[in-house]
Amino acid sequence: MFILQNALKNLMRNKGRNLMIGAIIFVIILTTVVSLIINNTSAAVIADYKERFASEVYITPDMQKVMEDAQKNSTDGRVMIKKPEIPSEQLLQFANSEYLKESLATGSIMANNADIQAIDQDDSNSSGTGSTSIAGEGGMMRSPGMNGNYKLMGDSWEEFNEGLRSLESGRLPESDGEGVISDELRDLNSLGLGDIITFTANMSVDAPADMSSDNVQEGDKVTVDGIEYTASITGMGTVRLQREVTYPLTVVGVYHDLTDEYANDNMPKSAGFNRRNEILTTLDTLIAQRKTSETGVNVSVTYYLKSPEMLEPFEAEVRAKGLDDLFNVNTDTASYEKVVKPVEGLKSISITFMVVVIILGSIILLLLASISIRERKYEIGVLRAMGMKKAKVALGLWFEIFTVTCLCLVIGLAAGTVAAQPVSDMLLQNQAETAQSNAAQGAMMMGPGGMQLGGAQLGGAQTSANPLSEMKISLDFVTISEIIAISILLASFAGFVSISKITKYEPIKILMERN
Repeated sequence: MFILQNALKNLMRNKGRNLMIGAIIFVIILTTVVSLIINNTSAAVIADYKERFASEVYITPDMQKVMEDAQKNSTDGRVMIKKPEIPSEQLLQFANSEYLKESLATGSIMANNADIQAIDQDDSNSSGTGSTSIAGEGGMMRSPGMNGNYKLMGDSWEEFNEGLRSLESGRLPESDGEGVISDELRDLNSLGLGDIITFTANMSVDAPADMSSDNVQEGDKVTVDGIEYTASITGMGTVRLQREVTYPLTVVGVYHDLTDEYANDNMPKSAGFNRRNEILTTLDTLIAQRKTSETGVNVSVTYYLKSPEMLEPFEAEVRAKGLDDLFNVNTDTASYEKVVKPVEGLKSISITFMVVVIILGSIILLLLASISIRERKYEIGVLRAMGMKKAKVALGLWFEIFTVTCLCLVIGLAAGTVAAQPVSDMLLQNQAETAQSNAAQGAMMMGPGGMQLGGAQLGGAQTSANPLSEMKISLDFVTISEIIAISILLASFAGFVSISKITKYEPIKILMERN
């Protein structure tokens, strides 16, 4: 007990020296608190975004292989690059994998109805027998993908989950052949729950290799695999085979829509683009009318891995199920790097700064402890002459340092917690600006347009994700434990210096030098 009481008295007797030591320890602890809070929060954010971006699988065309394949198949020296497609059956088959946590499949098809009027309907396209006309710089062009005033959507409930759409009346489809319409479409046509609306749409199949515009005329009936199709000749002279299918849908619900009518202001005011003309149904309803070899229903499947480490075995599985080598299977590394890059830079800066401060602070603390012991040689000699053992003298000196460290720890935790957020915001903003500058330079090197493949950028990984510009800083139990451990090690380091000095001093020699 005497040792502890004497240590506390010594703290008050030597205020100047102890304040200097305390200031050094406080700076070290403050820096450690800020750095560890930023580092641990950054690590948690990085792990979260890594899990998020690395779990969603993307199956995209390989630009190099697509170009090589196009060059290999060229017969007249002209290289025609066509975006490769994955059959819908394969996309749905890939979803049956033990490596997936879940998969979300949606579908869509353009359709028409001659009995009701669509919002922003153009009378020239009221029957749906032709393609939608879109005004372009060179006049009017035909869009074969926009064959109708309505868009039938299968299992597309994302807007409901996001709160952008809500049921005004009725319910969502529970079985095939049921649909939900917008309240505006209902009001325009005086529709009600229980009404049956029959939509027509086109299914297409590839023409046989020996079929061309030389032996087939517009409107000819052609039978493929026992199914009759109508031939149409495109502007490039290729033959398209189509047949008409019907979708009788029972209205079971009406939704209210908060989304914009058009995806952007540059889109033409056409019924086929207006989101109020979207009819929501099930995916099974859409694909039930389509044969295996046909196209028409645009199926999109999003895959989510159970763990990012399962990407390789999942790729091996989909390859075995028939995925062409023209496609890459990967996760969204571009978005991950763009979003998390500033956070990784912030994490690196915080750790580097903390290590530098701890090393420099420890050196200064070592010098101050050595000077302190040299100044207190006589005091140590008197205590040793009174019969106090070296261990107790060392314990007293260590307790002094430990007490100063504890006081600095309390103040440093409070000050560091307050300072961590603004320091993090400033550093993260600088990192985000650097990341955006590097991205802009990369885009300039790529050129204004890059190489396009069916609307997809092939010049590199393109992402609309923005770098993380702010991060909520918090002090958790793990961080507090690490700070306490570092503080104890710091106090023990200073105490060890004192103990090593004490063992060299003999009380009689100290007192004789004093005389």
